[in-house]
Amino acid sequence: MARTRRRKKRTHIKESEDPSKKGQPKSFVLRRGRHASLLKDLEKDLRKLMSPNTATNLKQHKKNVLKDFVHVAGPLGVTHFLLLTATHNASYLRIGKSPRGPTVTFRIHEYSLMRDVLASLQRPRCPQSIWLTHPLVVMNSFNSASSEDAEHLKLVSVMFQNLFPTINVTTTKLSTCQRVLLLEYNAESKRIVLRHYSIAVKAAGVAKNLKKLLDRKRETPDLGALEDISELMTKSGYGSESEGEDAEAGKVELEDRNRKGEFRGTRQSRIKLTEIGPRMELEVIKVEEGLCDGKVLYHRFESRTAEQIAEKDVEIEEKRKLKEQRKREQEANVKRKQALKKMKEGAKESKKEKRKKQWWEEQNQTADNVPQAEHDVEWYVKEVGENPDEEFFGSDKMKRKKTTETKKKKKTKK
Repeated sequence: MARTRRRKKRTHIKESEDPSKKGQPKSFVLRRGRHASLLKDLEKDLRKLMSPNTATNLKQHKKNVLKDFVHVAGPLGVTHFLLLTATHNASYLRIGKSPRGPTVTFRIHEYSLMRDVLASLQRPRCPQSIWLTHPLVVMNSFNSASSEDAEHLKLVSVMFQNLFPTINVTTTKLSTCQRVLLLEYNAESKRIVLRHYSIAVKAAGVAKNLKKLLDRKRETPDLGALEDISELMTKSGYGSESEGEDAEAGKVELEDRNRKGEFRGTRQSRIKLTEIGPRMELEVIKVEEGLCDGKVLYHRFESRTAEQIAEKDVEIEEKRKLKEQRKREQEANVKRKQALKKMKEGAKESKKEKRKKQWWEEQNQTADNVPQAEHDVEWYVKEVGENPDEEFFGSDKMKRKKTTETKKKKKTKK
């Protein structure tokens, strides 16, 4: 068996971030509220729509609050939040800029999931490669709004544009343009229609069979039933009436390059859009200054006088001051508790050291009370078999030893 050569991987070198992707907007798509489970499928579709610059497998728990995701958003470079909520009456979509807003709240009047849209098509087209690049954003009729709605619609259009990275027309590769997001504003109903399409380029001005032959990259058609190759071109003509004549607006001139990337000229092609979903019909309900809180800049169903706005501003300022005061008190309480804890730990350690010192002193006192000399003489007699010299242990020790021996002898004689 042949041995394969081991390739050394430079795992110690950190991969540098692509400079073209630096500073691109990133997003979190979340469900919040008691009835948010009803929008689970729509959440998955929105994450696909926002890919690849979104967390497609983001996990969330019922105990998580919005502040938890805001704290994580900074280190991860997340710039926008898409929050789905539902009530008994309607469903809502909130798009907020992290970390300080603004936030736009939409009411979802109607929506269709990706699986429903693809199931309704006769020839759906949704390859997995289209999710590797961000979609193009096309907006229509946002400038035709009335003077009352012009201000907040301008903010809404900027919000949608900032959700996705900007492109440079001169340097962008056509292979990266795989999807398009269409947003159209209806001035009569005051609703925004959202559609999501995949982009395909087809050859224009050629026969139907030749189109199929050009679209095939590797497979060749079955020519076994044909007598001549010319029958492949003349058998079915140019297709149906609706397919034979393409709209002039859909025809474009594209560069024709070979596999090596060499330029061979231009060819006429047509752009074909296939809807992949989701579909949504949105209505702007509210615009807030902060991230899901703060001053209300616009409301669809409520209008306030100058006095009411001034009162609301005073109320918001009082809440802000009260929040800062509570925060300072909480910080002071935390510091006080930490100091008290350190004081208790210090007292406990000093008490422990005191007990240890006291134990050692007691042990030393007991050791001093026991006459060590008698133990030494007894050990010498036991090991050697005779009494030691007086100079060895001292006269006092020997006297004590002799007295004990004489007492033992007297007892034995008796």
